[in-house]
Amino acid sequence: MRQASLVIKAGLHNDKIEKWLRPPDPSTNANHARGLRHAGTGTWLLEHPVFLSWKAGGHQHTWLHGLAGCGKTVLSTTLLDHLTEYEDRVLLSFFFDFSDTSKRTVDGMLRSLAFQLYRTMTMATVHLDALYRTHDDGCKQPTTEALLSVVCEMLASHKQVTIILDALDESINWKDLISRIKAIISKPQLGHVQLICTSRPEAEFQRNLPEMIGEENCLTIDKRAVDRDIRSYVTAQLVQHHDFRDKNLSQDLLKEIQSKVGDGADGM
Repeated sequence: MRQASLVIKAGLHNDKIEKWLRPPDPSTNANHARGLRHAGTGTWLLEHPVFLSWKAGGHQHTWLHGLAGCGKTVLSTTLLDHLTEYEDRVLLSFFFDFSDTSKRTVDGMLRSLAFQLYRTMTMATVHLDALYRTHDDGCKQPTTEALLSVVCEMLASHKQVTIILDALDESINWKDLISRIKAIISKPQLGHVQLICTSRPEAEFQRNLPEMIGEENCLTIDKRAVDRDIRSYVTAQLVQHHDFRDKNLSQDLLKEIQSKVGDGADGM
């Protein structure tokens, strides 16, 4: 009976923390990307030497960049699902999103990361609980600096952490975002934290990220691999979708459609 009471009490407190933080939920973006993903999409990335080296601990951080529409969010979700299979790490994610104002700010990212860490139910929770108490038990909101500080404290409470940040270019303030990322990855006590981020190759990121994480850890999305993924998706649609099956298209026409869409897509 006492155990059940403690569980209920913990659940209620967890609800209070969530109501106070109002953390954006990254799972909605990941679920949408999963709905768009065809079987086998992104396999090339999972087999890429840069990713394999990163996963093996050869380096801490990787920046994956490509033009708009090349499938970065689908690739981020592929990485997320792949890494979920490994239970040796805490896995966090955040998807910046033009269509959701709460997912366009550094503040939103930090709130989301803090709450994801809080749900691990480890010693990391004490840091967020302390921040909650110092803000009149949730009556006041924390500053971005306070959120950054508590996220760093919570990250330091774990032995191994992986963070996936998708679509950095969809954030409102690129300079501020880069500054906060640098503040996290430059802390000596967070040497166990690994980061994978994606974005378009905007000048702001090209100037700063290679210097922060090393030029050799910056990976341009392979256009040919993306085009192969697109061809595979188109082929599946042509074979499986009844609208196409009912038209009895010739094999030559089917091949031409696959070739035109795949080779001419440029990742779009």
